Amino acid sequence: MSAGPDVPPIKEYKSAQYEFSDEHNKQFSALADAMQVVGGLMQLLGLAFAVLCGLSVTSAIQVGGGYGPPVGLGAAALLCLCIGFWTGGAAGSFRKIVETKNEDVWHLMNALGKLHNMYGLLRTIILGSLVLAVVALTLVAVTLAGK
Repeated sequence: MSAGPDVPPIKEYKSAQYEFSDEHNKQFSALADAMQVVGGLMQLLGLAFAVLCGLSVTSAIQVGGGYGPPVGLGAAALLCLCIGFWTGGAAGSFRKIVETKNEDVWHLMNALGKLHNMYGLLRTIILGSLVLAVVALTLVAVTLAGK
């Protein structure tokens, strides 16, 4: 006589991870290499803009005005650094797809998440730039119409 209903044995959990083929890994490797170079170059460009921003701020302080260019250079530095680090991080995740076993899908999703963040930032910046461009065009049009 059994003490309770028959319960099937619990199956051992096994991950249904997908492992990419050698040909796929070659493509991921080439993509990771290209992204790593672009990420590094964007970081260097961001650093150059940061240095130019610092020099421009120093000049603006000495002159006593003209803070527009330093703000623009600072924004460019921030944008380049963000894109550089996110691209480099995504490249690292693509590289791990090639180097690891049984973790391909996790690394792929991690890389895609980093790219999603980067493109979300770019979308916001582009939309903000378009709004500013419309405002500027409106101000120019109003100024020209008043003459």
